[in-house]
Amino acid sequence: MQELVNVDIEDVYPYEDAEGNSLNPRDFTTPESAEYIAQLGGQFRFNKLNPGQPRVKPILYRDGGIYWIIDGECRYRAMRAIGTKRFLAEVYDDLADAETARAEAAKAMVETDCKLNLTPAEMSRGVQQMLALDLPDEEVAAVARIEPEKVRRARRGASQVADAAYDMTLDRLMAIAEFEGDAEAVAKLRDCPQKDWRRVYEGLARERAHRERVEGLERVLAAAGVPRVAEDDETERRCAGNLWIDSTTPERLEAAVADAKPTAYDIDGNWVELLREESDEERAMGERRREEAAEAERASQRAGELWEVERAGMLSWLSDRIGDLKSMRRTAVALSDRAMESVEDVLAEMGAEVDMSPTAALCVIGWAATWKPDRMCAVALAQGHANAYQVYGENPARYIALADAMEADGYEFGEVGQAVNETLRKHLDGKGE
Repeated sequence: MQELVNVDIEDVYPYEDAEGNSLNPRDFTTPESAEYIAQLGGQFRFNKLNPGQPRVKPILYRDGGIYWIIDGECRYRAMRAIGTKRFLAEVYDDLADAETARAEAAKAMVETDCKLNLTPAEMSRGVQQMLALDLPDEEVAAVARIEPEKVRRARRGASQVADAAYDMTLDRLMAIAEFEGDAEAVAKLRDCPQKDWRRVYEGLARERAHRERVEGLERVLAAAGVPRVAEDDETERRCAGNLWIDSTTPERLEAAVADAKPTAYDIDGNWVELLREESDEERAMGERRREEAAEAERASQRAGELWEVERAGMLSWLSDRIGDLKSMRRTAVALSDRAMESVEDVLAEMGAEVDMSPTAALCVIGWAATWKPDRMCAVALAQGHANAYQVYGENPARYIALADAMEADGYEFGEVGQAVNETLRKHLDGKGE
């Protein structure tokens, strides 16, 4: 039974279901809702038939002396805000009629153009309430003005995340529905912050698209009788073709398989590798290359060790003569000049005459200021490679000036030291690499 009743506002309460959930999906804590309710209150003041009341009457369910709001919570809040004491409402005594009115109210929350536009989250809650009431998808779609397929997807998405769906938008629920059956993906979309869900969804969609493309390519290979290499397979094979997965169609793969005639394949990141067994000649060539690479590594190791000996020998030679500069005249001049170069900016600022004649201290400073190849650079130089990122600026010229001075004073470079110096001289003459 339904009747028009003039109720006391103090006897009226927002409706809640058995679980304590509010019927109204609107978030009343937002500034937009507060502004809307204030506007409603202003409109009610100008209701000449029933001042302070809405023209569209709220729907209430009477439970003893209490009235539960089925539809009209915003109007109720607006009346309280302007001090309305009593108002006319449509009141139901029958629970079944109240439930019907509740369903109609759920539809009203999203279909009435005269109300404040709902946010995506509020729209989603309204649709979810209709879904919870088992309204047909077509009816929900008509009320919400969206396609029935979107309603079906939102329903499936909500079923995947249970209570977590309450704060999710319809778009997010539909995205979750796309990954129905993939518990890990659903969990990521369920647990991520609202602001991040689109980025998470796009990443999951890319992974799924890549996975599906790989599965499609693997079906082509299986149909062609090409097996995937097992993880413990140690058979020596050669690459007969590499195809970028994201740009490879099944037709292109079929053509590549026909051309390369692979006996196996593997997936390496974003690549499909077509493989075939090595011939005896290729296997022998590969062995020779491995031996050559091993020999080159041994030669590099030996050159590095000899260079460490060379540098220690240069320092030891200098240490033996540092107390008698006459025993290394040219080296002392070269080191003192380098020391002076390292402080020439300071000397220019001072504008003072400073005696920079060779001394033991200047020689030590000059040695510290002179670039000397580190082990990796020395190995490259010993093999005839002057790497530009290591050998730059004035460094080679300063080092060769010191090396020439030491040789003039009697120092003898070893095999690797001579090779390093020779490469640097060619570099300075423009004849090296």
